Amino acid sequence: MKRITILVILVGCLFNLHSQSCLPEGIRFIRQTQVDSFPINYPNCTEIEGDVIFPYPNTVSSLQGLSAISAIGGELLISDCNELTTLEGLNNLQSIGGALSIVSNDNLLNLNALQNLRTIGGGLTISWNYRIKSLSGIDSINAESIDALHMIYNDSLSWCAVESVCQYIVSPNASVTLHNAVGCDSVEVVEELCSHISIPEQRSNPQLSTYPNPFTTATTIEYKLTEPNHVHLTIYNSIGETIYMAKDRLVPVGKHTFTWSPESLPEGLYYAVLRGKEGVSVVKMIKQ
Repeated sequence: MKRITILVILVGCLFNLHSQSCLPEGIRFIRQTQVDSFPINYPNCTEIEGDVIFPYPNTVSSLQGLSAISAIGGELLISDCNELTTLEGLNNLQSIGGALSIVSNDNLLNLNALQNLRTIGGGLTISWNYRIKSLSGIDSINAESIDALHMIYNDSLSWCAVESVCQYIVSPNASVTLHNAVGCDSVEVVEELCSHISIPEQRSNPQLSTYPNPFTTATTIEYKLTEPNHVHLTIYNSIGETIYMAKDRLVPVGKHTFTWSPESLPEGLYYAVLRGKEGVSVVKMIKQ
């Protein structure tokens, strides 16, 4: 019994070494060196209990020092980080206890690094980010966790019909402000786009995968069959238009790949849909 007790204590100690919370008062990042030194100053911290603020003015150009963070207890405000081009470093972030605000980041290109974010506890504000073209990356936020949606003056933002937004804007008592590029310039426009892209991402046989994803010039679509199957591959853009259609054909057992190279197509979200006698599989692809 004594040996078992010691083992339990050791396991608990090891868990605490690898996972713990910190900063109940929150933290403000003004300089890049603060972000870079975060893993050193707060080793093993995976949850920041308070607010995380990037205020004006600041010189932050990379968030890689925050790659261990999976939860923020308060709000997350990323503001006026004009040297920041991506949110890489927040890839493991799954929950935010307060509002999420991404404001006035002149060179921020996308939100793709937030793809694992599932819940927020306040309003969702994305405004004055001149180079963001789509909201891809915040697809998985539970719409029920959003208190309000405020997106204005993102001059290049023309695609807002992601699942989280589509579900929120049709919810009772939704509070929405939209004023961006054509395609995300009104609730009515976004609702219309949402109605056209209601293609759920499914998991059935045969299962689809793509790599790399996101991609810039080409991506490989892969699927595996356990028996011969008539399959039909179609690729759609974000508003449901057919971009590519392969002929229906009998495909043998085994792994199959197809390289898609849409050099002439714009950046954004695309859907690969594989239909067969066993069902339909859908995978989302992001061209950057």
